[in-house]
Amino acid sequence: MNPSRARGIQSIEVGGTLLRALMDAGGSLALKDLAQAAGMPPAKAHAYLVSFCRLGLIEQPVEGGPYALGPTARELGLISLQQHDPVRLTSEQLEPLAQQLGMTVGLAVWGNQGPTVLRVAHPPAPVHIHLRHGSVLSVADSASGRVLAAARAWDEVGRHWRGQASAGRLILETVQQQGWALSDEALAPGVAAVAVPVHNAAGRVELALVALAPRQQWLEAPGRPQGVALEQLLRTAQACSAQLGYTPRRISRSSAVSSAGP
Repeated sequence: MNPSRARGIQSIEVGGTLLRALMDAGGSLALKDLAQAAGMPPAKAHAYLVSFCRLGLIEQPVEGGPYALGPTARELGLISLQQHDPVRLTSEQLEPLAQQLGMTVGLAVWGNQGPTVLRVAHPPAPVHIHLRHGSVLSVADSASGRVLAAARAWDEVGRHWRGQASAGRLILETVQQQGWALSDEALAPGVAAVAVPVHNAAGRVELALVALAPRQQWLEAPGRPQGVALEQLLRTAQACSAQLGYTPRRISRSSAVSSAGP
């Protein structure tokens, strides 16, 4: 069904703007502020709020006080999250992303042996890269490894830098700040890779989404990915994160710390 073409009930859609306003606020709102955020007069908003409170979608813990999302809304959110498997959800985006970017793309998770590739998709004219399902990647040198390591405690991942703790900490701090990792020419000569994180509702990194291509295709300059492709990769990861219940943070395009691998 195409929701934009099917006939709906306008009053439900109008009332839904109040739910959206509370979601966007991330907390409770007074009637005046909630009505303003939803773009309707307070009296009109109040009528909808009475019905939503009866349904448990919205609650007003103190009479005359601010409104917040109610127990029914929270329960719906939990059920929705339980229905979304991060690997399945992200895997569905790999083929179209490979087509859009013209790059080999894949996803990796933190497995028992380290960063492990679970899915791979190739563009129509694939780069000949030996990236396979089940491949275990370098923590220190691969873009995927860096993204996944940046979400873990240094005590757990620091050993992978073998006496280069300062460099390792700087790399992971840079990944945390900019929201992506770049690596260059470790998996194959002339191949660069950029990886970005996919978060769950709690803000934890579930997996890394990675794209690989010849250096001249990926890099605008040494250490700087091509902007349009980077934004598309980030948008895809953020869309997956949003479906898992995470609110994406600001996209950053600051320069990456370069090294090697996907």
